[in-house]
Amino acid sequence: MVVDTHCHLYLPEFDADIDLVIGRAEKEDVLRFYLPAIDSTTDDRLLALEERFPGKCFAMMGLHPTSVKENYYEELRRVEDWFEKRSFAAIAEIGLDLYCD
Repeated sequence: MVVDTHCHLYLPEFDADIDLVIGRAEKEDVLRFYLPAIDSTTDDRLLALEERFPGKCFAMMGLHPTSVKENYYEELRRVEDWFEKRSFAAIAEIGLDLYCD
């Protein structure tokens, strides 16, 4: 079994063919997909994909480094609030993307 530990399959780019994408991956033995959070604008999409593919897609909660803006306190509070509501597979995104400003 292969596990994709970091994929943003919940983004709009995959809306039209998400079933095909996951189906093709499964044919290559990619059976689990871990979905890192970006920020509050994508929470609903992230959780909806996890719900649509239970046991295959696993939500992770965090704040993507490129989404750290003036409202980062609010965004971090949102992350905290989510952890009070439910558990997640991991904490992600949290990395340092040094290629960006």
